[in-house]
Amino acid sequence: MNKIVTLSFLALASCGLSLDLIETELPPPDYSNIDYWIAHPEKMDLSDSSYTGERINQFDVPVFFVSPTVYFPEKKGSWNLNPSIDQEKSLFETPVTFQSTAFNVAGFVFSPAYRQSAYQVYNVAPNPITKRSYDIAYNDVRNAFDIFLNQIGPQTPFILAAHSQGTDHLIRLLQEDFPRELHTQLVAAYLVGMPVNDCEMPLPICEKPTSTGCYTSWRTFHTTAKVFNKYPVECIGVTNPISWDTTSVLADVSLNTNVMYNENKPLLQGLVSAQIKNGVVVTKRPKFPGSALLRTKDYHRGDINLYYGNIQSNVKVRCLQYLKEQNGFRE
Repeated sequence: MNKIVTLSFLALASCGLSLDLIETELPPPDYSNIDYWIAHPEKMDLSDSSYTGERINQFDVPVFFVSPTVYFPEKKGSWNLNPSIDQEKSLFETPVTFQSTAFNVAGFVFSPAYRQSAYQVYNVAPNPITKRSYDIAYNDVRNAFDIFLNQIGPQTPFILAAHSQGTDHLIRLLQEDFPRELHTQLVAAYLVGMPVNDCEMPLPICEKPTSTGCYTSWRTFHTTAKVFNKYPVECIGVTNPISWDTTSVLADVSLNTNVMYNENKPLLQGLVSAQIKNGVVVTKRPKFPGSALLRTKDYHRGDINLYYGNIQSNVKVRCLQYLKEQNGFRE
């Protein structure tokens, strides 16, 4: 069955989703059981795909990838996805296929099926129910990360990567449950699609394409979009996903490579530029087959796919730099 990737769903509307959901006791995933991993080195899975011809696992640097929101329940549905149900667990397959594969040049991908919060948590003011829902999701991510660490071993470098809700959980992980000794194992964290309060982050932002032990982050909008920022602009950590610096200099569209929008269509080149402005990355309206239907100025759903090739190239650069530094060669 043909699957259209995240970029093609940019116009998905949230209207019509019911807020009449229920809290449900769901069994926690057992991450010692490989069935609760959508991606794992011990099985052939969708994260092993290569869409650009690049060889996967070039550096033996495993990737812990946390999926964005894929759970859009109808009325009377649960506030949290049930990964014990195959139909719900399978919802994670799309981001694992079309987002996590931007990082698999580093190493094999680990990606958990977790009791993520329903999309509706973003449609209401924060309250005890939404907090409990988010806590359930976060606890699964934290537990999966612990298993990940145990499986890769104490000396193995790794990459963190996520989009949207997954990024929220990784931000919390880095702030609350990421021991100082792990900092030396972290090649980089790609915290995409949600604002990062740099004023409260224990990691520095990556200021150069070769920076390691740091985080990158961006949210993508049209140049004329009105953007709401939950943090002061001066505290929002933003990285340009083409130039991989933190300046406001425009990264030209000609430098944009291998944009993914459909698994059965050729990758696109030179689709979007990137410039940091007002706490986000802005670009002109992308033009691709079917883009005439695109009405939104919020390109959130394409945060990774719009810069797929640029991400893949940067992952290789950072892995090379990390390994140089570990061998005593520092630029």
